[in-house]
Amino acid sequence: MEAPEDPASNEEIALAVHKSVAAAVELSRKYRHVAWYSAFVAAYMAVLYLQANAYKSGEVVATLKATFMPDGESTMTFQSESDVLAYLGQQVVLPIWTDPVCGNGICEWPWEFAAWGSYGCKAGNADCGVNANTTQIVVGVRADFTKHPSIAARVLMSNAVWNLCLEDDARRKRGQADLCWYDHDQVFTDTLVNAIFTMTVIDGSWYVVVKGDYAGLVSGAVYDLANTTNPAKVPTTPAWSTCQPAATVSPTTTAMRRLLQAYTQAHQVGGEAGSKLMTDAIAEVQSMPKLRHVDFAKYRQLLQEGKPIEQRSGSAKADPLPTAEGLAP
Repeated sequence: MEAPEDPASNEEIALAVHKSVAAAVELSRKYRHVAWYSAFVAAYMAVLYLQANAYKSGEVVATLKATFMPDGESTMTFQSESDVLAYLGQQVVLPIWTDPVCGNGICEWPWEFAAWGSYGCKAGNADCGVNANTTQIVVGVRADFTKHPSIAARVLMSNAVWNLCLEDDARRKRGQADLCWYDHDQVFTDTLVNAIFTMTVIDGSWYVVVKGDYAGLVSGAVYDLANTTNPAKVPTTPAWSTCQPAATVSPTTTAMRRLLQAYTQAHQVGGEAGSKLMTDAIAEVQSMPKLRHVDFAKYRQLLQEGKPIEQRSGSAKADPLPTAEGLAP
């Protein structure tokens, strides 16, 4: 006879019961997950069924077919990738993505907007009309390019330009430049400028653009013409003023620089024209208030009695510039 098996201990019975309960709980959790997923799929399908509209879907399909296959064909054959791109460009891109046209009666913002100055789409008020939020201002521009002690006034004048522009964050986000009152930056045509310009600008944040004014000789002011009898000055930050030189150049230094410049140019030109350059330079130096006491009659006489200045090439070494007695203050 076989010996009877030993009965299970209490610990083994408790462990078996624990495993059975854990398996039942895990199976119940999986059934709940399946139930929730099934409910979600059912709800999703119900929403799709309620939103489905065979008539509208047929319209979409018909529109796409008419766009891609205008001749009613069911298949198309292309010889190369370039033919595919050309076909899509002609049948899809160009007819759908068209540039806004001013005058079609539709204001297509942001490419079209109410007209102001030379910008916007007016077209007889059919599109965007005229911007009524405008202010008339006067911009005064002053410049004296002759103040620099060493750089020729014409050189400074030819490099400087200015404009008045509107700060527009929306255009900057679209990768477009700010709109300015003038399509092109304004140049200076004279070395001494004091001019005013009337403008009718829209409300917003405007800023003055000055480029190429390396010596800081361009200044100006903006006035609001809301009160025409007493225009109010519009403050600018920073102030639109000229730069103050760090150190004052003595009249003697200025005069010697001017004479040296004229002396070099005179030898480059030569002849009577060169003599005239020296004569004009001497007259300009003597007109300086702090040098009027200097007598240049001696040098004028030498220029009048002497032979015309000899023309030299750019590589030739010029004679040293004669010093003027009594030039120092």
